[in-house]
Amino acid sequence: MNDKKSDLEKLIESNAKAIAALTDDIQEMKRDRDHMYGIMRDLAQNQSRVYDVMQNLDDRQRQLTNQQQQLIEILKKLS
Repeated sequence: MNDKKSDLEKLIESNAKAIAALTDDIQEMKRDRDHMYGIMRDLAQNQSRVYDVMQNLDDRQRQLTNQQQQLIEILKKLS
């Protein structure tokens, strides 16, 4: 009877350790998931900023092209 009790106690202790390890793994996975979502959020924000900068660059390039055309027209009139 004592052996069965000892075996049962060992099994209970083993199960408790397994549950504790799984709980730790789950908590670590939740932290990792939260960290990943944070990185994804930052990436989305930075992509948005890049698109804004690209749009501003395109607008500025368009303005410079227009100004260049105006200068060419002025130079043609002066020649």
